[in-house]
Order: sequence, then C-alpha cells, then structure tokens
Amino acid sequence: MRALGELIVSFASRADAAQGFRLAMLWPRWREVLGDVAPYASPLGHRRTILILGVDDPVAMQESHYDAPDILERVNAFLGQQVFDKIQFDLLQGKTPLDAARNEAMTFWRPTRPVIANLGNLRLDPDTAVGRSYAAYVRQFGPGR
Repeated sequence: MRALGELIVSFASRADAAQGFRLAMLWPRWREVLGDVAPYASPLGHRRTILILGVDDPVAMQESHYDAPDILERVNAFLGQQVFDKIQFDLLQGKTPLDAARNEAMTFWRPTRPVIANLGNLRLDPDTAVGRSYAAYVRQFGPGR
C-alpha cells in the first residue's frame, strides 16, 4: 500500500495531468492569451486534439473560422506544446463558456421549518423509542425554535 502523498505526486507528474493543469490556467486567461484575435469566440472545452469554441451567431462563426490558425497558434504557444490541431465552432445557444466570470456566490437551498399548531401536545411514554424520538423532534422544531 502506498501513501496518499506518493499517489498525488505520481498523478500530478503524469503528462496528461500537467496538460489538464495548463488547460485550467488557459480558460480564465482566454482574452489575455488571444488579445484581439477572435473576439467573438469563447472556449467551451476540448475533445482530444480538437478545441471547441462557442460563438453567438452564424456570422461570428464564419468570421472566427478565418481566425482559426491564429487561435491555434496562440493557444498552443500558451500551453507550451501542440495540444490542439483543429477547432470546432459551435453556437453558444445558452451554454456557459469556460472563460465566463463566476463571481456569483453559491446559494444553498434550506428547507423551511415546519409549523405545527399542536406540536408537543402528545403525551408519550418517555421510556419508549417513539416517545424519545418525539421528544427530540419537539426540541428541534417545537414552539420558540
């Protein structure tokens, strides 16, 4: 059996893991890496050696096709090796690009406390499992809570 630290180091030193880390650095820096090239294209992901970019409409898609060689050159230069050899353009159609700002805080759903008018009015034997469970429920959700 190997230690967890050894497993993490062996995983992180693999070539595909290093490439994944570099890709994770690319997405938030997308506009910085491309500059004024392909202002309408946003990253959606990749599939093997195909970079998948999203655009808003067919006109932007056509214009971005002309920028494909420059996009590939800049992205591969940022990654330090030729990772991608082709670009696939898709319409965004509501998809969230990987370079989109994620400033909104996560919200969690919290159930509302039940309001029971006569909670705590049952008189159960406190020595039984049902009686103890009911008493705990009343302490948790009873009047004044």
